[in-house]
Amino acid sequence: SSAYASGFAAPHSAPAIAHVRIGRADMQWSECEAAPWPARSRAGIVALPGGEILVLGGLIGPRHDVWRSTDRGASWERLHESAPWAARWGHCVTVLSSEEVLLLGGMGSSGKKLNDVWCSQDQGVSWQKLSEAAPFPERTGCCLAALPGGPVLLFGGHGASNEPLNDVWRSSDGGSTWEQVLEAAPWPERAWAGCTTLVSTGGESTPATVLVLGGVAGGEVLLDDVWRSEDGGASWDPIAEGGPWAARRSPCLVAVPASAAGGGEGGSAEVLLMLGGLAATGPLADIWRSGDGGASWERVAEEAQWGPRLDHGAVALADGTVLVMGGQRSTSGGHLNDVWSGIFGEPPPLPPPRPPAPPVTERPSAAASSASSSAAPGGGASSAQPPPPPRPPPPRSGPAQSADAGGALPPMGGGPQAPAVIPQAAAPKATTMNSSVPRYEDMAAPDIRRSILDLQRGLADITRRLDSVGMENHLLREENIVLKEAIDDKIEGSR
Repeated sequence: SSAYASGFAAPHSAPAIAHVRIGRADMQWSECEAAPWPARSRAGIVALPGGEILVLGGLIGPRHDVWRSTDRGASWERLHESAPWAARWGHCVTVLSSEEVLLLGGMGSSGKKLNDVWCSQDQGVSWQKLSEAAPFPERTGCCLAALPGGPVLLFGGHGASNEPLNDVWRSSDGGSTWEQVLEAAPWPERAWAGCTTLVSTGGESTPATVLVLGGVAGGEVLLDDVWRSEDGGASWDPIAEGGPWAARRSPCLVAVPASAAGGGEGGSAEVLLMLGGLAATGPLADIWRSGDGGASWERVAEEAQWGPRLDHGAVALADGTVLVMGGQRSTSGGHLNDVWSGIFGEPPPLPPPRPPAPPVTERPSAAASSASSSAAPGGGASSAQPPPPPRPPPPRSGPAQSADAGGALPPMGGGPQAPAVIPQAAAPKATTMNSSVPRYEDMAAPDIRRSILDLQRGLADITRRLDSVGMENHLLREENIVLKEAIDDKIEGSR
C-alpha cells in the first residue's frame, strides 16, 4: 500500500457527520486539524506496520521534505526540510516487508524525470542512495507494490517523453538491483493508476495478489479496468474489463483488514477500498468496496465528506483506520493539506435527552422573612411555616396587549410598563415557512444525507470556480517557493 505523512501538533476536531455503510459496518469520517506541512499533491505517502505515517515531497515546489505522524495524523513532526534525495513529485514510495521505506523516480525540479532509488531503514530519518540511475527508464505516476518476503514490483507510469508505459520490473534485494519481468504487460499502457497488494487467508503458502486498476492511457483516455497478477508480475489476468465505477486516473486504492470492514469473500483477508480520483466529469469523492479481490464492486458513498479531489493520498492502518489527505480540488489547483480519518463500526449512540429544568420559585423578600421570624414563637425562625407564595406581577398600565409582538415590551424588574411605541398597524407580519419546503426534522436520514451531498457539491463547484480565478496566485506562490529554495541553497553554499 502507499501513504502520506507530516509533522507538528494538530489535534482532532469534532467528529464529522458522514456515516458510510460498508458491508455490515458503518464508516465514520472525522477531520483532523489542517496539517502543518504545506498543501501539496502527488506526494509520496506510506504507512509503516507500527502505524507511523510518512509524507515525502510533492507539489507545489517540488519539495523534498519529510514529515511523520505517530498518532493517526492528529499531529506531525518534520524530519527533514531538505532530504538528501532531490526535490520531486509523482514519485513512487512503498514499505518493504523488512519495514524499510523505498523511494524512486518522479519529476525533478529541473523538469527532468528521474530513475534513482533511495531507502530509509529508520522511518525516514536517514536515507541511503541505492542507485543513481537504475536500469528501468525514468518515469512519473508509476506503481510500486511490495510483496511478502521481500520482492517489490515497479510497473507503468509516464516515461521520459511522457509516453504511457506497461513494462514490469522486479527487485528481490530491497531495490539495489532490478530485472525486467515483462517488456509489455497485457494490460494497456497507463500512468496514475491505482495499485496495491492483497494478502490471502491461506498465509505464506498462498501467493499474494498484485492489482492494478484505472489510470490514464495514451491520448488522455481514462481507464476503468482491473488486472491481477499472482506470480510476482510475470503474468496478468483481467478480472474486470469495465468496472461499475467511472473511468478515472489518480484513484487511491487501499487494502483494509476484512475483519474491520464487514468481512471479505472467497478467502480474502483484506477488503479493497477505492477512493476518489479524476473522472471525465471532474474530481470525485466516491468510495467503492470489493470483498473478492476486485472482481465485483459496490458503491458505498457517492460523495464522502472529505470532498472531491485528485492526486491525493490514502493509507490503511492495521486496525482498519483509513486516512485520506492532501491532493487538490481541481486540475487547475486548490492544493490541500487536510487529513481525514475513517473508522469502521456502528455510529456512536445519541446522548440521552436532558431532564427538564426544575421550576424556579422566587425567594421571599427580606421584609417577608423578617415578619415570618418575628411571628415565630420565641422570635426564632420557624421551619414549620411554609414559604410565602411568590409575589404576583405588578399590574400593567396602559391598554391590554395581545400575545404577539406588536405592542409594548414586558416590564423589567417590576418597573412600570412602557407605552407602546409601534402602532398595531405597523407591526411586522409573522413569516410562515413555505409548506412546499420540507423541514429537516421531518426528513428521513437518506434524504438528509442527499441534501448534505447537494450542498457539498455546490461548495465544490464554488471551490472550482475560485481555483480557476486564483490559479495565477498559485503560480506566483510556486515561483516564490522555488526562488526561496534557490536563495537558501546559495546561502548554504557560501557558508
